Amino acid sequence: MALIQCKAEIPAVEGLKDNELTVGREFLLVCDGEFPRDLQQEKLHFVLKPEQKYQIKLLGFEFRSPTVADIKATAYTAGNIPFENLQLSDGVQTLDLGPIQYAVTSVLPPPPQNPGEQPVKQEPYGPIGPASIGVPMLYWGILAAFLGVIALIAITKIYRVIQRRNMLERLREHDSALTPLSEFHQNYRRLQRTNPVFFGKDAKKEEIEQVLVETNKMFKLFLTRQFRVPALEWSERLVIKDIKKYHRNVYVEAGEGLLKLFHEYQHAFADKQNLSSSDVLNLATHCRTLVEKMERVSS
Repeated sequence: MALIQCKAEIPAVEGLKDNELTVGREFLLVCDGEFPRDLQQEKLHFVLKPEQKYQIKLLGFEFRSPTVADIKATAYTAGNIPFENLQLSDGVQTLDLGPIQYAVTSVLPPPPQNPGEQPVKQEPYGPIGPASIGVPMLYWGILAAFLGVIALIAITKIYRVIQRRNMLERLREHDSALTPLSEFHQNYRRLQRTNPVFFGKDAKKEEIEQVLVETNKMFKLFLTRQFRVPALEWSERLVIKDIKKYHRNVYVEAGEGLLKLFHEYQHAFADKQNLSSSDVLNLATHCRTLVEKMERVSS
């Protein structure tokens, strides 16, 4: 069989000294010669004596060209390691790689030079104590967002409590002798007597808008006095939510009509320029009917 010649090379690795082979570090045997074409690479292993099994360990085999191969290996024992003729086998045929020699340096500190000097104690797992674990910025961001949401919810609840308290103070100052329904009827009749929308005549845009604004205000004032909810300050969604929570029977009987009336007012305010007298008259009638129904249910 033709001669194969090999030489040891130590690939550069960041953080390790160049050309210094230490225990467990990978190195290459770059072999040049004629290799059998039917070599079974997946079955390759070194032919070693029992006392040599830690001196070299096969990690991989790869051809650079038909006549040059890289044999990746490592060593698990320190010292100067010579092989008179290192052999590689696939179980069927054996290749002579020739004499190989390399030196392996221990990763352990050298023994003390002075008599009586204690060797440096090795900590296999590092010092024992509380570990410092870095927290990714993403987690800090999520925590900050969560705390921000909690703070916002708390501030919103406090603000609503203040709004309700201010509303009750205004109601005490208002202190009308009329019931909420009677006050609504009084304001409604006053608007009927003065606005031509209720006469079936053509009305000006400002007169149509007056009916829209005034009936909406009357309706929210009725809700404020009748159900103690800041309807003039809160959104329609919050008003409905409050009535659902504290006046369940009213919500069951009139909740759908309340939601519908709020939507009608929203659409009317969004399209004021195209409103007709009949539009606001129907809206005012719907408003009066719902107010009377809610008063009956709540009494």
